[in-house]
Amino acid sequence: MKKGLFLLVSVALLSSCSGTKEKITDYNNQEGIFEWQFPNKDNEKAWHHYSYSTERWWGTFPKDIQVPTDMYKTYPWAIGPCTKYEHNPVLYPSPGCWDKGRYGGGVHNGSIIIKDDVFYYVYRGEQPIDIEQNTPIDYICDIGLATSTDGIHFVKDTINSPFFRTGEDRKYSYEDVNLVRKDDVYYLFCNQWFWENQKDLKQNGTFLATSKDLRHWTKVGIVFPEAKRTHRNGVVLQNPHNEAVKVNGKYIMYLNDGLIAYSDDLIKWESKENPNSWPGGEGCFALCNHVSSDPDRIVLFTGGNHTGHFYAIGEVLLSKKDPEKPLDYLPAPVLMANPHYPYENGYSADVPYTPISSFSDCIFFNGLTLHDGKWWFYYGGSEYYTCLAHSPYLNQ
Repeated sequence: MKKGLFLLVSVALLSSCSGTKEKITDYNNQEGIFEWQFPNKDNEKAWHHYSYSTERWWGTFPKDIQVPTDMYKTYPWAIGPCTKYEHNPVLYPSPGCWDKGRYGGGVHNGSIIIKDDVFYYVYRGEQPIDIEQNTPIDYICDIGLATSTDGIHFVKDTINSPFFRTGEDRKYSYEDVNLVRKDDVYYLFCNQWFWENQKDLKQNGTFLATSKDLRHWTKVGIVFPEAKRTHRNGVVLQNPHNEAVKVNGKYIMYLNDGLIAYSDDLIKWESKENPNSWPGGEGCFALCNHVSSDPDRIVLFTGGNHTGHFYAIGEVLLSKKDPEKPLDYLPAPVLMANPHYPYENGYSADVPYTPISSFSDCIFFNGLTLHDGKWWFYYGGSEYYTCLAHSPYLNQ
C-alpha cells in the first residue's frame, strides 16, 4: 500500500508490547481520515494529490450486494472466517531505531515464512524522512527482519536489519514485502520509490532481492525497468508453505491496476495488461495448491476500499486454467478493522490511546502461511502495527 503526504505531526510513539486493549469507543469514522489533520488548505491539497483516489485505483462493489448469513458455506472456496489474536499487536515500532515509526506509519506490510521451525517476518519499517529531497513526502522506509519460535513473540534482528538503504540506495524508500521460496533461495519483492522523481520507472516500482538465509540479501534491482507505467505491489503465486508455483510452465505475479506478469525463473519478468478486473482492490497475496480436491484453485486476496471500509481484505477466486479471469469473489471482507480496536483505527494500542495515524478503518496484509492446522495472517493495523489473525485450514 503506497501512501502520500499526511502531516508533519509529532506524537508519542508507544513501544511496550504490554498494556490493556479493552473494547472502547467506536473509533471508526468511515472516512479513513480525521478532520483535525487538515489545519490549512495547503495540507488538504497535498493529501488529495498524494493519497489514493478510490475511483482511480479500486474496483467498486455493486451497490445492492447481498452478504449471506453464513458466508463461508455459500462461498466454500473462500478462506475464513478469521479470528484476531486477542493480544494484538504482535510487533511495534522501536523508538530511536530505523523502524521507530512516525505519524502515519510504523512496522507493517511484511511477509511471513517458516524455516527450520522458526517464523521469519520480513517487514516494512518507517521513519520520518532522514535525507534532503525535493519532495513534500515526509517519510521513508526500509525492510527488516524479526523472528519468532511461536509466531507471536518476535525478536527483531538488529544486526542485519535494515537491508537495503545503503550507499547510493539510501535515497530510496522500500515498502510492502512479498516473499517466496524456490529450492534454497528466497525471493523478496517489494516497492522501491524515489520521492523526487516518481515518474522515473527505472527507479520506481517493483524491486527484487534474493537470499539463502533471509538475513543477507543480494539486490537484483527494479523488475520492470522498461515499463510504460508503474508496476507495484507484485504478489507471486505460491503454495501454503510459501513456495513459488508454476502454472503452465510459468511463475505468475499479480500487480496493480490490472497488470499481470509471467516468469521462467522468478528473476526476469514480462508483464501485460489483464483485460479482466475484479472488485475490492489490488492483490496482496496469491495462493494455490491448498485444496487437494481442486488443484486448479487460486485465491487472490485483495486490499483496498471494500463495501464501505476504507481498507479491508477481500478474496477473489481464479483458476490455473485461466489465471487472468476471475470466477467469483467474496461479497464481504475476510479481514476488516474492528471499530472498537484503537490500533486498527488510527490510535495507539495502549492507553492513553494517542493518535498515531490518519489511517482509520484500515487493514492491509502481505503475510500468510499455513502452520499447525491453521492459516496465520500477519496484517497491518492503521499502517502502524503488525497484528495477527488465524483461520481454520479446511481442505475442501
